[in-house]
Amino acid sequence: MSLKTLKDYDILGWRGEFYFKVDGPKLIKARWPDKGTIKLQKNQEFTSRADMSLWSQFKTIRVGKPAIQKIKVILRERDHLKKDETVAELELEIKLPSKTEYVILQDEKENTKAKLRIQATRTRY
Repeated sequence: MSLKTLKDYDILGWRGEFYFKVDGPKLIKARWPDKGTIKLQKNQEFTSRADMSLWSQFKTIRVGKPAIQKIKVILRERDHLKKDETVAELELEIKLPSKTEYVILQDEKENTKAKLRIQATRTRY
């Protein structure tokens, strides 16, 4: 996962404070990072380590039956003086299992972009 911004989101022009929210099936939700924010100034980029993930889930699938997992990824900018702003939002339908693919989550003006890796592998137990 990587995140880059070309815009100043802070009122004073210091830095934007970003975080991801992921809504899964029913009441399952996640936030990344769990605490704190990703702090970026204008034209700055954040790249995560390879083992970090926004969402993980185990799901039992019958052989020969197609399965799709729907999740919603939201990128938000935190501001102490007003309500957190939703910068970008994307609804994904992940076919299980599937090969690794990359998607771009970006705002309407293409000022802030996040590159996400989608991986849905099969495991046996």
